[in-house]
Amino acid sequence: MAPPRHCYEGFVEVRGLRDQSYRRRWAGLRGAALCFYGAPREPQPLELLDLDELVGVQREGGALVLQLRDQKVMLKVDGVEVLEIWRGFILTMAKMEVPTDLELLLPGHLFQMSEALRQERERRCAPRGGGTPTVPPVPGCFFNVSRVEAEQLLERNAGSGNVVLRPGGHGRGFSVSTRQVQNGTALLKHYRVVSAGDGFLIDVDTPHHCSSLDEVVQYFVERSRGSLQPLRLEYSLRLEFVEADGESAAVTRGLCKAPPQHTTTPQPRRLRAPVLPGSRAPPPLPKPTPTPRHAALQPPGGAGLQPPVSEGASSPPRSLPRPTPRRVPPLPHGHSAGITEELAQKLKVLRALNED
Repeated sequence: MAPPRHCYEGFVEVRGLRDQSYRRRWAGLRGAALCFYGAPREPQPLELLDLDELVGVQREGGALVLQLRDQKVMLKVDGVEVLEIWRGFILTMAKMEVPTDLELLLPGHLFQMSEALRQERERRCAPRGGGTPTVPPVPGCFFNVSRVEAEQLLERNAGSGNVVLRPGGHGRGFSVSTRQVQNGTALLKHYRVVSAGDGFLIDVDTPHHCSSLDEVVQYFVERSRGSLQPLRLEYSLRLEFVEADGESAAVTRGLCKAPPQHTTTPQPRRLRAPVLPGSRAPPPLPKPTPTPRHAALQPPGGAGLQPPVSEGASSPPRSLPRPTPRRVPPLPHGHSAGITEELAQKLKVLRALNED
């Protein structure tokens, strides 16, 4: 797949990328990336600049000075007018607006910058792959973490992969973090991925153009001959749910809430006597059964006590049940003879008194 065309291009002399001497390169603006080639028809750039890191652009003598966050790059071209055109296009792509302090330019040049700005805005807002989202689809090894968090994530999950795709520095673009162990020492590397036209550029020795972020990850796998593999976590790090709206087909994502806890009245604990060593455990106590209030007045025999009947009542009073006579156990042998003789003497005395 051929890379997208540049909104502005031409020969320049550049200094400050990897050396301090000027080198003649074919330069082209592709979105937020300023690419440098060895020849006009080369498909892949030799070097590139991420204009998202641009701090300022100014003219100094016959050169154009690009001040980035971590480096300074100088461009030279033939003619002051061409130098001002380069400054205008670079600021337009970096700030997403046509600068108002341009000099020595014709209305046609300003129209070209406005048209390039319109196309770049449409490209950034257009969905990828015919879907509805306005952001590029990300592979499974993408994590919304910082550089330090990515290093910790790779260390904790050493057996699940060693490549992480994450947001770029200062919240712009993307970055790739890798971790490998050599002789017991962890080697951590970070690579910048620049959004360029309809794809992405990997900022390595020879910048490589990819049409998607999946191709970015696959590039590291293929170039390392499989020693680099994307991080795949078996379990999710957060509790989430996905709910689709039937009317608009929108998808809502959020954290799962814990189920409500029901409070119950604690039951009183039944105490049991301790069991001494060598003794048998007592049988379990029977569970108390609720009884009506009048049942508590019944005697063990099962017949209930009848309430007193007031005078004038129509129903006759019920007689109380006869108590069951107690059985007297027999006396031991030897005592029955003495008692019988004593009773006979008392009976004889009673008969004599009756006769008198």
